[in-house]
Amino acid sequence: MAHRTTLPNYASKVELRESKDEILCGELIRGLTRHGWICRHVVAHSDRQQMTFLIPGDTILSAAHVVVDRRSGSGAVTSALGSKTILGFAAEIDNGVSAPAELATRWQEDLPNLFRLPVAGEVRISHQPGSVMARTFHMVDLDQYVQGTNVGTGALVDWAKEQVDQLREALRPLKR
Repeated sequence: MAHRTTLPNYASKVELRESKDEILCGELIRGLTRHGWICRHVVAHSDRQQMTFLIPGDTILSAAHVVVDRRSGSGAVTSALGSKTILGFAAEIDNGVSAPAELATRWQEDLPNLFRLPVAGEVRISHQPGSVMARTFHMVDLDQYVQGTNVGTGALVDWAKEQVDQLREALRPLKR
């Protein structure tokens, strides 16, 4: 289902370019809630927005997290990125408190990931005392979804759901 919205003279910041990530977050929240997800937490900073969702009826995940992380500024790297942003996804399962020996084993499994550079699209698993997280990220071009005051994020919402589905499948064997 493609959803298009026209924003009437939106100018919350000096430049619309700097507001595209915020527009994208709002549209992701709206699109995912239309699919039944419940947005339970939002943290917004000038260059990073984090959203946490509950997915009713999901027997594996306790939460899904979406992060829009676009560094803004006047540096050469930021200028070269233009409208590109990092879209990160995390899925979490609540396994209760683990026994110390089991947790030590799991952390040893996670240790090699600490010293490897992350790769876009790669799924990484990390164990916490009471939960397990799967994460991935991708770089997206905001101009694909926000053109001036027109917003079209239907395909992005469907893609975001697919990313969480992929993370769920990575966590399925670890659910207790």
